[in-house]
Amino acid sequence: MTSAYMLILLAAVAWGSLGIAGENLFKLGLLPTQIVWFRSTIAFAGILLLTMTANRSRLRIKRHDIPFFLAYGLISVALFYLSYLTAIEKTGVAAAAILLYTAPAITAILSRMIYKEPIDKLKLICIALTISGCFLVVKGYDLNNLKLNTSGILWGLMAGLTYALYPIFGKHVADKYHPWTIILYSQGIGSLFLSTMFFPKTIITETQHPMTWVYLLYIGIIPTLFSYLCYNAALKHVAPGRASIIATLEPVAAVFFAYVFLGQLLEPVQMAGAFLVVVAVIIVQLPKKFTFLKQ
Repeated sequence: MTSAYMLILLAAVAWGSLGIAGENLFKLGLLPTQIVWFRSTIAFAGILLLTMTANRSRLRIKRHDIPFFLAYGLISVALFYLSYLTAIEKTGVAAAAILLYTAPAITAILSRMIYKEPIDKLKLICIALTISGCFLVVKGYDLNNLKLNTSGILWGLMAGLTYALYPIFGKHVADKYHPWTIILYSQGIGSLFLSTMFFPKTIITETQHPMTWVYLLYIGIIPTLFSYLCYNAALKHVAPGRASIIATLEPVAAVFFAYVFLGQLLEPVQMAGAFLVVVAVIIVQLPKKFTFLKQ
């Protein structure tokens, strides 16, 4: 179980590093929609190469699971990437991130309905801590960061819902397929859907700065392929609601990377928010003997 928690933490830290490469790609002139397509497509190409090289039997899925994977790729890859990107465009990074991290509460509710995962006092405490902590980490208290509007709020809530559904989908097939198979089909189908909207023909056909491809490869491999491999492997042993709470370490990691690589200073309130998230991640991993939290 401890190793499964570590896999989720590794995934969260890798997800948190995505913003650094993204900032550099924006400076090089790429649009968010172009980055989204490359993120999914490079991850798909990477896992396809690994699977073809190491074990081709992992290419096989059962026919009756095809509709499930179509929904998985459409909702938790293509629609998630699109809705979160649109929420950022309409409301700003802070408001979009706050709306995104309604996901742990949504996942807990759905996990209770679908997998009968209990919502005890421990989980409620952790959900409250993570939502509060993320609110502070992304400076939700700064009204200048909150350009709220009805359309942006709806897109942000859609991002939270589709993000929350990722561990729900993943848990459904975690015991039936290898993590490579799950990533292969979810990212492949997601890339197919994204190609109908955002195919970046000009980026592929025109000469780009060499670092453009370095950053794109990084985004596709580390905060996408590597992260989802870790996360899906962990879902074999960790309930979706608990996994979603641990993964909220992502914005804390993002703020840390922004400080180290971009020189963006942490405000005291942001540090307090990061502390709340870390506390929640620790609490959710407490041994079962701490029954007083579940009463």
